[in-house]
Amino acid sequence: MADKSPKPVRSKFARVLRSFNRSVALLSGIALFIMMLIGAADAIGTSLFSTPLPAAFEATEALMVTSVFLALGLSQQRGAHISVEVLIGLTPSIAQRIAAAFGSLLSLVLFGLIAWFGSEAAIESFTVNEFSSGIVNFPIWPAKAALAFGATLMTVQCGWDFVNELMGRHHTTSQPKI
Repeated sequence: MADKSPKPVRSKFARVLRSFNRSVALLSGIALFIMMLIGAADAIGTSLFSTPLPAAFEATEALMVTSVFLALGLSQQRGAHISVEVLIGLTPSIAQRIAAAFGSLLSLVLFGLIAWFGSEAAIESFTVNEFSSGIVNFPIWPAKAALAFGATLMTVQCGWDFVNELMGRHHTTSQPKI
């Protein structure tokens, strides 16, 4: 028998944001997978052939920034960030809503600033064709662009969370407890 319980109404913006967060987080996972392959190839090359993989460190460094910042929006949307709820459970629900809205607002400001300055740094890095020096000159601007893009997506998510908290709507996707 089909479940007849009403589904929560979600706005088109929330659906698009959720889909976009998932797609960008998939790119984060791909960056993490590539990092793993580079690390394995570097370890095998170093131990078996006494030849490390050129630019492995620089590539891993850039991919690390990419994997972290591109996953922030989905993590925020799911409410998967670490939170300490020792005292908040003892407060009235209105205080909990105010605290959640204030937290979302502070996160919006912080990640908005990271996105702003990160964008400026990425544009400057691209303009001057910035590379890390080494055996292989590795471009730095893609990592800076990923940082700015991920921080921008996180800013949008925090703004959406802030609006939802002010309106009294629970915005996070329920996740199973582990």
